[in-house]
Amino acid sequence: MAQHKQTAHEFIQSTFSPQIAVLCSNDAELLCQKNNLSFVQLVQPFCRLKTEAHIKDPNNVQHNVQHLRIGMVDMNCQIPPAAAAKKLMNDAVNSEQQQLVEGSRGNVITVGDYDLQLSSATPWFEAYRECFLQTLPPSDHEFLKHCLACIFVVSSNHTDPLAMLQTLSSSQQQQQSQFPNKLPHWFCPNILKYYVLVHDVVEAEASKAEAVYQSMKSSFGHQSCHLLQINSRSLTTVETMKTDASYPDPWGQFLNRTTEVGEGVDYDAGGSSGADDSMFPSRLEEGTPDTTNHILDTNSHQDEGVDGLDSVNNSVLDHPLAVSDESPLQSPTLGYSSDYQGSTSSLNSIQSAMSKSSSFNMQDKGRYPGHGMCLTASDQDRIRIFIHEFAVRALIPWAERQMRTLNDMLMSRTGLRKSLFGTAKKLFGGNPSKTSQAANTATTVVYSKDAPELQMRRLADLAFLFQLYDFAYQTYHTAKRDFNNDNAWLHFAGALEMASLAIFMQGNQSQRAYPDHYMESAITTYLQSCKNIPYAVRATLVSTEALKNRGKYKEAAMQFIKMMSEESDLRSALLLEQAAHCFINMRNSMVRKYSFHMILAGHRFSKAGQRKHALRAYSQALQIYKGKGWSLAEDHINFTIGRQSHNLKQLENATAAFKHLLTEDSKQTAMQQNAFLREYLFVYRQLLVQESEETGLQSNTLPELPLPVLDSNATKVLLGSRPQRPQGDKMYATGVWFDESDTGSWRWRKLEELLVLDANGGSLPLLYRPSLQLYTDGTDNKFSPVSFMKEAITIELYLVNPLKVALTLTDVMLLWSFLPNICSHEKPQLITNEQMVTAKNNLADEIVHGQVVKEIVLQGNDRLPVQMTLTPQQMGELRIYGITYNLGSASTTFMAPSQGPSGPLGGAVMGSKASYVSTVYVRGKQKIEVQGPRLNNKKEEMASKVYGPDRRLDLTIHEQMPLLEVSFVDFPKTLLCGEVHPVTVYFTNKGSSPLHKLKVASSNPKCFVIGQNIDKQHSNSVYDMTDTSSDSISVNCDVSVKRVIDIEIPEGTLHSNSTMSIQLWIRGNDIGGNHQVDFLFYYELAENPQKPKYRLLRHSVLVNTVESLSVRAVAQKACRHSKELSSKGQFLISCEMENLSQQQSGRAHVSEIRVQQISCASKRWTIHSLTSHSEKETCMGSRELLQVCLKASLLKKENPSNCDVTFTDLTLHGKKILSGKTPCLDFYERARVKLKQLDEESSQAQTPSQMPPSKDRGDQFESLNSAIQLGMSLIILWQAHVVDGDGMERVCVGQHHVTVEKPDSIFTSYPYILAPKESGPVRFVKEEVAEEEKKPDFEVLTQLVSYSLQHQTEINNCFHKCRLCCVHVTLVLHNEADADVTVLVDTSKAQLRLNEYPDTGQTAESPAGGFSWTSQTLKQFKLSSKQTERISLSVSFSKPGVYNINNLAVFVSYQHDTAEMTLQKQTKPSVITIRDVPS
Repeated sequence: MAQHKQTAHEFIQSTFSPQIAVLCSNDAELLCQKNNLSFVQLVQPFCRLKTEAHIKDPNNVQHNVQHLRIGMVDMNCQIPPAAAAKKLMNDAVNSEQQQLVEGSRGNVITVGDYDLQLSSATPWFEAYRECFLQTLPPSDHEFLKHCLACIFVVSSNHTDPLAMLQTLSSSQQQQQSQFPNKLPHWFCPNILKYYVLVHDVVEAEASKAEAVYQSMKSSFGHQSCHLLQINSRSLTTVETMKTDASYPDPWGQFLNRTTEVGEGVDYDAGGSSGADDSMFPSRLEEGTPDTTNHILDTNSHQDEGVDGLDSVNNSVLDHPLAVSDESPLQSPTLGYSSDYQGSTSSLNSIQSAMSKSSSFNMQDKGRYPGHGMCLTASDQDRIRIFIHEFAVRALIPWAERQMRTLNDMLMSRTGLRKSLFGTAKKLFGGNPSKTSQAANTATTVVYSKDAPELQMRRLADLAFLFQLYDFAYQTYHTAKRDFNNDNAWLHFAGALEMASLAIFMQGNQSQRAYPDHYMESAITTYLQSCKNIPYAVRATLVSTEALKNRGKYKEAAMQFIKMMSEESDLRSALLLEQAAHCFINMRNSMVRKYSFHMILAGHRFSKAGQRKHALRAYSQALQIYKGKGWSLAEDHINFTIGRQSHNLKQLENATAAFKHLLTEDSKQTAMQQNAFLREYLFVYRQLLVQESEETGLQSNTLPELPLPVLDSNATKVLLGSRPQRPQGDKMYATGVWFDESDTGSWRWRKLEELLVLDANGGSLPLLYRPSLQLYTDGTDNKFSPVSFMKEAITIELYLVNPLKVALTLTDVMLLWSFLPNICSHEKPQLITNEQMVTAKNNLADEIVHGQVVKEIVLQGNDRLPVQMTLTPQQMGELRIYGITYNLGSASTTFMAPSQGPSGPLGGAVMGSKASYVSTVYVRGKQKIEVQGPRLNNKKEEMASKVYGPDRRLDLTIHEQMPLLEVSFVDFPKTLLCGEVHPVTVYFTNKGSSPLHKLKVASSNPKCFVIGQNIDKQHSNSVYDMTDTSSDSISVNCDVSVKRVIDIEIPEGTLHSNSTMSIQLWIRGNDIGGNHQVDFLFYYELAENPQKPKYRLLRHSVLVNTVESLSVRAVAQKACRHSKELSSKGQFLISCEMENLSQQQSGRAHVSEIRVQQISCASKRWTIHSLTSHSEKETCMGSRELLQVCLKASLLKKENPSNCDVTFTDLTLHGKKILSGKTPCLDFYERARVKLKQLDEESSQAQTPSQMPPSKDRGDQFESLNSAIQLGMSLIILWQAHVVDGDGMERVCVGQHHVTVEKPDSIFTSYPYILAPKESGPVRFVKEEVAEEEKKPDFEVLTQLVSYSLQHQTEINNCFHKCRLCCVHVTLVLHNEADADVTVLVDTSKAQLRLNEYPDTGQTAESPAGGFSWTSQTLKQFKLSSKQTERISLSVSFSKPGVYNINNLAVFVSYQHDTAEMTLQKQTKPSVITIRDVPS
């Protein structure tokens, strides 16, 4: 908050205090040097009066003087020139740095949304201000810095003290009269002279001192003399004293903090810091001056003592802050002595002169570390008494006399008493006191020493020095009008400045408001008219204190900013910083203005070489810009902080600052980001080398790096390695890899559940938990993954490059810690591979084998997955906690000096000069910190953010287990629809333990068949064939299709490194497209079962099926001849086959398909061919069709077992294929069942996966439905010639299945896909809906009874003899259903009565004219299940012709209530021919 040690009043009083010159003899200085002090330094802490004094103004009015401060100056001390003064001010600022108590946050204030940590004081500004005011030379336009008196000091040890005092007095008088321009300047000719006799209490004689003192009082007057006794403690006592840090040292705050010779300071030691800007890989324009060639040589002055002041011929200091020859301090109006014009002294000489130190005991410097060690408390009290007596008895009375004298002189000159100086100018008539010569005719004039204007100014200054502020203001106010009229701008500005300060110093006693416009005008006049920057700066320093005291922080800030210039970077930096503090101290704090001006101050500090202060200023400003979206400004601040910290060897801070430049939200260009990255790597590498050099050993832990960004939660852990790639026609099980989608994970869990159910006798274990092989942020990671010895663990990490430039990572490894399982009482030792010691690395490599990725290049804004493996060799607990790598940029070559030997912390460097090209990289690490899912079950968890555990990186390593490897030979990627392809499957146990209970579960078990005999070797033919034409065979098909299949192992166990093989047939799906088939293999440890009990292996394959053959079949009842007596039905089956493939040149296509055999699988039917086809006729080209007619007949002898199926084979050409054997039989079984969806499988005991028969109308209608069910399946076995894109031809075989369920319907080989039923509208009001009565399908009701007419087909009759021809007809009715039915036969026109024809209003004609039924027209009876009934009927014909007599109606009812009867579907026509023959 920029709080100063002094208040505004104290600061102004100290700045403008009475100046007293001191001239000491050598013997007096020697006495003082016993305390490592000069006489001036000795009395300086006591120069402020502790009590009030009294003074009378020229009007004889007494005033109180509060805490009068006297300024003591050595008469022989000269103010340094401009260049040396700047150097001293720089040293003063550099010596004062911000000091924060360790563990303290400093002065933290809250401004709006900002919590700012600000420095409570700015001692560097106060040090600069004090040094500036000390080195400011006095000017002739004012008398504030002119000496009022001179104190002559002599020692009582001197041989002739009185003579020495006379000599000193004469020397002063000579200097004042003969060298008026030589410093110090004197207030008036008759200054106060005061004589002091210094007496050493221990070494000198008290009687002699008293005698000399009495002589002094006789010679000079008792009011002008004083005996000062000091050094009451001897040097012997001092040597025996113990150094006490708490010993009071009141002189420390007044002594100049000089820099030891040879040390230098940070601001101009750029070459010695080891971190010059030339070492950086790039040069970014940030305003940092190049100070490489401006190094101050202080070693050349090491042997100079205090006599160095005489070396006035030395060259100008070669310093970065050296100014030009024309300096504002060297203006002729400032009264410099010609001896000091254009010359300077050495640095040590100036500092010695400023500290008033002599050559006493310089060789023992540091022997007595403190000041005033020979002074006791009584001696200090004597010094205070001396100052008090000098001020009260001598100085103040002298001042009263001088003010009366000056006032009387001015009053007598005017001759008028209207006012104090109202008509002074009229008496002189124009400007009589002005000389014709002016230093600057455009800005000021020069008055003679006796001019009334200067006498008036002298009177005002004297009154101001002794706190007569009201009298001083009236005098200044009168003088400023005279100076304004004379255009004496320098005098005018000075009068304005002091007039405003006189009112301010009156405080609340003044009836006038503080005239800040006076001070503003004074500063403007100093700057513009007088071009006198130093006095403008002094006016600004005192004015801003007055403004801040009155709460006018904004006006104070404007005055600070007004003094900015390119003439002095240091002054501009300090004033900008003070302006920033003014903005933050306002009632409504202006935070952004504070930060902006702090940045400007930091920039000017940097230009001035004050790196520490520049770093501090930028750090203060960063608090406001950090995290507020000002990314470019924040980058600029961080970059500057990094540079300054690096120059100051604060490598840790520099690394942290450069680290903030490498963020994802950076809006810098790629080139700029690349420069930031290179500098970060360079500085970070220096930090690591420095730390290793300081400790002597390389660190056991790696540093953390900010790049690239590690997406920890996306880390995946795979228990296993990458699946093997296919080798020729051999394909390995795909297993699990990181690219597996989460959408199919439920399928694997369901298959595993089915396998476990089957293995455990139909029940799941009590603590069953699905096994995981891939752990991600979407899996349940509450439990630690379990892996096994000597099995790989693969980790996938996602590295994100937030920058626009590429990053290069080399030697990338996983970091892990391992706690072995040791069967002993000793606590196992934690082993990690982060250790740098070689022995530990070797031990870690033996326990866990880790993969090293040589190089990874991350492009700009890229997100790259990286996989690495670990293979544990022992049992224990393995924790993966990070990744280690060497970080470098894509182009990291730049000029840089060697920073140390090569090692794990950085790259190897060549040479030791800055003329080589080196590649810089840093070895470090990043931690993998995964976060579990957020818990949201309990109320506490909902109210706060609580996350569950995630142990995917904490693995448990168990002993070795069997490891199954499954490979497939000649597994097809593309199949024709229905194609059957043989595949050989090999099972190899790669583990060290035997396995058994090998099982496999599949998501689509209908597409493959596993051979029952694993030793069976097949020929080139897929199917079994025979040359004999045997009759039909019956096969027991009581084989349910299960998702879990047991794989038989020879001898029941597959030992380590053993291999077995089985035959597998895979069939292409009936629908073209891509089809995924999942296999999940299950096996258990054969010996010493442990947890986990079993292991799994996945295989997922995508098979593309291409359209090949389409089969459509329809069954129709065969027409019976009227003379046939058999009641058994026959069906005609029309089978149409089409080659759907299209022939395309240059692409794989099917050239032709040849139907080899048609087989029928049924429990009741057998088929016969009605047509014969040659071998050529059975071949179908692209888009060609083949029509085959078959006759289905009932088996002569039905199968006794309900599970037996009769296979009838019709060979069209070639050998007969045994359709009742594997694989044809198995695929037929799989085709006739409908599997449940995998998600519909029950978690109970394993049951067949086929769906139950459809019972849409309920079980009560099953006996009726059997009336139209045929239960016949046609198996079309075919052979196709496939031509691939290269013109190579291959032959493949396959089979299609068509199930003919009922007659007069078309059935295809394509599976039916039922469209989902549309749901009704949503109703929010419950409505009562009458329950619909369930009835059988109408199609079933119309075909419950089949009937036919038996009669003669041709009849001859002579209609001349007999007008009617009567024919006997037998109606044969057969109950097709398995239930009893009631039959009604109607030979009349019953269908008309039953509204068979639409009511059109016309009379319906007889459906059959020329004949009529003459027997009983209605007859009702019952038919049992499968019963056949014959009814005798007669029909009469009236004329010859051809008649269809099948016009009778048969009604059937399946219920006892015959009110509702269904008309049966008419069969084929029954034709009879009536011929008329002559008699």
